[in-house]
Amino acid sequence: MKRQDGYLTKESGAWLGHYSRWITDHGTGARKRQQRAFKIGQVAALKKTQARDKLRERIVSESGVTADSRLTVAGFIENRWKPLKEGGWRDSTKAVNAEHLKYIVYRFGKTPVEEMDNVAMQSWLTELATTKSGSLVRHCFIFLRSIMSEATEQEYCRKNPARLLRLPKLKAVKKDFLSLEQIKALFKAAKWQPRDRTLLTVILVTALRPSELFALRWKCLDFAKDSATVTLHETVYRGVLRPYTKTTEEGEMPRLVVPEQAVIALLEWLQQTKHSGPEDFIFPNADGGFLLKENYSKRVLKDLAERADCKPKIARLNFQVLRRTVATHAQHLGSLKDVQTIMRHKQAETTQRIYIQAIDTTVRAASELLAGKMLKK
Repeated sequence: MKRQDGYLTKESGAWLGHYSRWITDHGTGARKRQQRAFKIGQVAALKKTQARDKLRERIVSESGVTADSRLTVAGFIENRWKPLKEGGWRDSTKAVNAEHLKYIVYRFGKTPVEEMDNVAMQSWLTELATTKSGSLVRHCFIFLRSIMSEATEQEYCRKNPARLLRLPKLKAVKKDFLSLEQIKALFKAAKWQPRDRTLLTVILVTALRPSELFALRWKCLDFAKDSATVTLHETVYRGVLRPYTKTTEEGEMPRLVVPEQAVIALLEWLQQTKHSGPEDFIFPNADGGFLLKENYSKRVLKDLAERADCKPKIARLNFQVLRRTVATHAQHLGSLKDVQTIMRHKQAETTQRIYIQAIDTTVRAASELLAGKMLKK
């Protein structure tokens, strides 16, 4: 039943309470309003406020809902749900979650909480999945379930209408990675761009995230004779420096091994850049400040991909493609745990399911070896 306050009338000296009940036609799934009325008591014996209280009790006894019926989804999110959740969110997470919640508020914000319908929510998620990214749809799905679960817990609805929601089929994500030939062509295209050539060298042997790369300062490097390392003091995200990485908490400073080829490239770049002080960024913008991932992807990586002379041409180049390239080519050089460690994923499933891709030549070679073994005469 939808939440309501009902109304009172007088008839033959008695108070009549009026309210509605919503009935679902199980054949069509349509919902229709059914009007109800009942005698509360004599006007002479009950004041209007007393009669209104009894009407309210009747509505509550049938619906099982005791919270304010006028609260909308937007109001519940802002005043009853977010205060319980956002205390555990990082500042960067708050910004991302706010963007995702806008979609829910735009669609359901004016809807009273108790009127939320599972069919409407599922239909909206399914439609959203046809045009938006899998990440956005997944977040909206998780948030809807969380919001309605909390609304039920706080007695704003009788049953949780989101309990049976299902994540719809998401848009297929292109999991591009670079072949060895494409990598060579990319370095050739960056021949006269020492900063960008060095950056490519570092990311392709360390798999650093762009937020980590662009926050690196020369003081982060330790060029020890036996084994050079880099310490991640901070990262840059959405134009703000922060003292933690995607997989660490504030104060944690991971120390990573830097392979020799990357060390050589970094030392060469150190001799060329005018920003070579300990506090200077290793890969600075024109003013010496830190680079932004979006700007670098559009202005540098896109240009390098277009100029790289290789077949097939590099269709798409961004930092995820570069990191996926590292994981894919590392899969035959060590265990899954080794690749997970290089990528610094919390779970091996992320490494295997999202980053490591099959390489046609190695698959073909494995198939030939399998055929030779199975069909050996």
